[in-house]
Amino acid sequence: MIRSNTLFLSIGLSACLLLSAALLGYAWVGYAIGGFVQPELQEKAVQLPLAAIKAKDSEGKEVTFEDFLGQDGSVVCFAFLYPDCPLSQRYGPVLHDIQQAYQNRGVRIVGIICELKSQDELRLYKEEYGIDFPIYTDEEFHLVNQMGVTVTPEVVVVNAQGGVLYQGRVDDRYRERGVKTPGEPEPELINALEDVLANRPVRTPKTEPAGCPIDRPEPVAPSPNATHEFTFYNDIRPFLRANCQVCHSPNNTAPFSLLTYSDVVDWIELGIDEIEARRMPPAQIETETTLLGPKKPTDAQIKMLKDWISAGKPEGDPASGPTLEPIPDYSKFDSNLGPPDLILEQDGETTLGATGIDLYANLVYKLNNPKDLRVRAVQFLPRNRKIVHHTLIGHVPHEIAVEAITTASPLVSDSKDDKVNGFWDPHKMGFRNPVPRPDGYPRMAFLCGYIPGTRAIKSPEDAVILIPSGSDLIVNMHYSRSGKIETDTSRLGIWFEKSNDKGQAEHKRNMQLIYMSGDFVVIPPGVKDFRVKAEYTLPHDSDLVLCIPHAHQLARWIEINLYEPNQPQPKLLVRIPRWDFNWQSAYYAGPPIPLLAGTRIEAIASYDNTNDNPFNSFNPPHPAWHAENTVDEMLLPMLGLSSSHVLDPTQQGFADFVSKVGRSRFVRRLVEHRYKYLANPDGSLRRSPDFNSTTDE
Repeated sequence: MIRSNTLFLSIGLSACLLLSAALLGYAWVGYAIGGFVQPELQEKAVQLPLAAIKAKDSEGKEVTFEDFLGQDGSVVCFAFLYPDCPLSQRYGPVLHDIQQAYQNRGVRIVGIICELKSQDELRLYKEEYGIDFPIYTDEEFHLVNQMGVTVTPEVVVVNAQGGVLYQGRVDDRYRERGVKTPGEPEPELINALEDVLANRPVRTPKTEPAGCPIDRPEPVAPSPNATHEFTFYNDIRPFLRANCQVCHSPNNTAPFSLLTYSDVVDWIELGIDEIEARRMPPAQIETETTLLGPKKPTDAQIKMLKDWISAGKPEGDPASGPTLEPIPDYSKFDSNLGPPDLILEQDGETTLGATGIDLYANLVYKLNNPKDLRVRAVQFLPRNRKIVHHTLIGHVPHEIAVEAITTASPLVSDSKDDKVNGFWDPHKMGFRNPVPRPDGYPRMAFLCGYIPGTRAIKSPEDAVILIPSGSDLIVNMHYSRSGKIETDTSRLGIWFEKSNDKGQAEHKRNMQLIYMSGDFVVIPPGVKDFRVKAEYTLPHDSDLVLCIPHAHQLARWIEINLYEPNQPQPKLLVRIPRWDFNWQSAYYAGPPIPLLAGTRIEAIASYDNTNDNPFNSFNPPHPAWHAENTVDEMLLPMLGLSSSHVLDPTQQGFADFVSKVGRSRFVRRLVEHRYKYLANPDGSLRRSPDFNSTTDE
């Protein structure tokens, strides 16, 4: 079953709840206790020599298979882990819960770590992630070689006779490294244990794990084929500072650091894999304009990294490397702007449970300003950057924010530890867009966003961001779990427009948001390349300040082109060749791009509604309707434009979007035979009990 909900579009942006899941592999809840594995089970299983199944405890003492099994055990599940591996951190608590559920049924979870800096590292790993099953070391790689294990986390289920009954993933939440599979995960390890305990063949005895390579080799002798000796301090460190360290540094967002030579020696091979798969850096773009965003490292840069590895990863002389700018302190507001003129605090602390699906919530930052605020910069500042994945920020009328808070439904979550002071469903308000002010300025609009590595969002020098009077700010939060209980109290900093020597405001232009709505009704299942277009024509001369592509999980690529007057060929504004719903970004122009009235801006996206799409929530695929649920689809790019005119006084772009979604909703009801009224035998009409006024109106 897919569990979904509708996100209140309070900031005019369908960031959408990623509410399509059950617990991270907890299908075992409620199973009866009891049942042991019979020796004849899985007679064709690969047999391991029991004498070779051994590891060492914290004191260096050898531990044998009999020790692993214990007196009342019938199955040992070896879980290969590494404390610094992000997935080992997330799955440690999951394995702990499985051990708690199955220990009275003869199952023993045993952790194995091949690379360990110290016993203190292991102790901290167990304490931080709530693990109480035993963990041993295999620093000579005996078990890894015997079992053919390649990554962490990877599990191997072995019966009392040494037969391998299951090997692979804990569940399929990550079938591809770095790609979280949406929808309800298949609890593959639990399925295997249930099959084993029921004395039946394991339904899927092997799955392909995705995680951190288990043996990241230490520096080796230089390869005779190495043509140039790069060094860490001269070549590798400057590349990492420019492309990676803004996130991969201590206390920043990324799960491991790439700051020191030792860090890089450990992680560089995995880093190259992620770069070549175009997962890192995330949210990469291609452009023919001044639009700023992560770019794919060049072939020459990737070759440099590989040559450095082939040469034995030479460290070089620290004094010989170039002087690098210090990494900004992302725990503080942008010091280049001075202290914020206004700081808004989060209304209560967020608590995020250790395991489960990612959590989306709308937080209200109370403002209710008595007059318009003319703003030159806004900065979202998370206190816990480990769990704040990204945010989308906008203003709404105070009365709408109050209604949302007071009528909020219970938190939609799969962790009992989650606690967020926010709202999660539409409250019958989903697409409601307030009437613009008499001057044409919208009362509800997107302002800016936050992704790891961003600081303050600034308006152009000749423009301001206007927050209308009587507004509150809404932050759509995407929380990502770390594998342990976390808390956060994020803040918003606002810098007001500067005045001239006479105390007068200097700026005449405003940044405005324009919606471009794709036109379709449904993406049929089984279609691999479904194209959707959206377009907008500028009514006045404007400067393009930012671009925000937006779609859901089925989109594979998105591009936006500029068709300027009197220009024979379009210009590529932005292309995201590997669209990832989890890495939506606002791309800023540097400097703003001047566009003439009459410029047509066209967006196009390709959607893959097949099982080949790892982001597909359904197996087999379902029809993807034009709707705001994450498991449905849309194309809704947004343009940040600076102009001396109000570009869309009636918010027609958003109204068109609402109309198209309504059309899709109507067709969907017809296809699914969900009618608002049914005919009585006498010809009169009655309200259909299947009609949901919240989602179907």
